[in-house]
Amino acid sequence: MKKRIVSLLLALALLVLPVVSAGAAQPAAADPTPVQTQTDAAAESDQHCYSYIALGDSIVAGIGLPDAVYQRNGRYYDVSGNYQGYSKDCYVARVADSLGLSRAQTANYGMPALMSSDLLELVRTGSCQSASINFSLPDLREELKHAQVITVEIGANDVLVPIMYGVAAAMGGPQVFEALLPMLEGDFRQMDASSFAALRENLDSLNITAQQRKALLQLLSSGVADICAQSQATTLANIEALLQELKALNPNAQIVLVGYYNPLPLLPAPANPFVKHFRTLSRSVQKLAQQYDAAFAPATYTVVANDAHPTVCGHKYLARQILKALEK
Repeated sequence: MKKRIVSLLLALALLVLPVVSAGAAQPAAADPTPVQTQTDAAAESDQHCYSYIALGDSIVAGIGLPDAVYQRNGRYYDVSGNYQGYSKDCYVARVADSLGLSRAQTANYGMPALMSSDLLELVRTGSCQSASINFSLPDLREELKHAQVITVEIGANDVLVPIMYGVAAAMGGPQVFEALLPMLEGDFRQMDASSFAALRENLDSLNITAQQRKALLQLLSSGVADICAQSQATTLANIEALLQELKALNPNAQIVLVGYYNPLPLLPAPANPFVKHFRTLSRSVQKLAQQYDAAFAPATYTVVANDAHPTVCGHKYLARQILKALEK
């Protein structure tokens, strides 16, 4: 039974990483809550007019790529340096280059751990804050009014963040996150024998009670599927409201909604609730895009690393899909 729990945790650990800053230099070793993120960017004295604004979560930010820019700032992670200092390999950079846009004309507003409700609040008010995120972009609405292209990739964390909290509740909090630190530090993005052995040793050391075992198995057996099912309608409602906001702010902008991929391809399809969830969500978001005269970029075949974030090849693929959508 213990080996089974460890194996399940290894799989579940891959679900956790999309909502944390994988590869961060200073992980929160003693913090039992999800790694949180903050952008406390000072407002520029002169308002900047961007031609291309990319909105979304850690996928947009390029988390996992070696030259993504973010740092520890107290309890949070600060990604403000990534707005213009984003990785040359992320899809935002590749789309901007193909459109002939410089970094001064492009804003990468990828926010790790962002959920669809957070992004909607950010667009409506210029800020959003919860137990896991704290972002402020006071000039965002004005910037969106002048953008020619707006891409939106959001919704995966609507299931991944609740799952993360579920793991914490099932496992009693701190010890599971301490056991997963090798992954939180980015050591498990490219799996090798030493990183796998270190992670398994940490998980083997967990003193899992019978009650915790039962709670964890419940989460893994049916809880994940339940969270996926419960989030569908909310995610779609938030994305529709977001489209309405963007259209009202800038009716002339080309808006591209980016679809979804399976963040855990190593888990066999019959046991992987994400396959059905993200396939269904992509179809629904594509219909929303058609309804609001926006473009849709499918992301089904994105190549991902072990931390569930796109590889360099994955970002190339996403950029191609977005450019194809813009051409239609």
